[in-house]
Amino acid sequence: MPNNVMRHPRVLSCLEIVRDPSETSHRSAIRSIALFTVTRCRDDGPRFKVDHRAFDRDANRSDILDGIAARIPTEATLIAKASPIDPHALRHAQNGNPLPPSDLQLSQRLRGDLAILPLRCRSSALDETAAAYAIQRAGLGASITAQARRAPDEATCVWLTFLWSVCRRTDRTMLGSAWEAWRAIQNARPVGF
Repeated sequence: MPNNVMRHPRVLSCLEIVRDPSETSHRSAIRSIALFTVTRCRDDGPRFKVDHRAFDRDANRSDILDGIAARIPTEATLIAKASPIDPHALRHAQNGNPLPPSDLQLSQRLRGDLAILPLRCRSSALDETAAAYAIQRAGLGASITAQARRAPDEATCVWLTFLWSVCRRTDRTMLGSAWEAWRAIQNARPVGF
């Protein structure tokens, strides 16, 4: 088996954080989070869960991250798109100043039991996954509201990209099929008002 192929973790959560502006800005605020969780169960097959929250601009970052940490199942693997490095912060780091911690680094501090995999993922790879599964992404230049609304889809798209690019074939087939069945059931549910 090639080195880059792995067994899908028993519990995996994919985190999407929508910020306004981006995390590299000192004025950045978390506006929405989506946590897509896949749990492999021996008897019942895989279970899928989406947790989606929105926040006011003045919501406290540490409170939000505490809430995220509390929602992630015990001993889960957490995946998320890796944050870009702020060029301004990088210049400061070259002068001996530490880089400010990312959301993933702070999550690791809060939950030492988590295996965290920051994924470097091109937008074009996510576009291909979204097209293959008919998932609508917010797209470049989308408003914060649109990005927040689509955060669960983005988290799902990142998970599917991880599944198809990193996991072994049997996991791709089984989990991909189970997710499509789960999604069909979710889409068939009546919309609440």
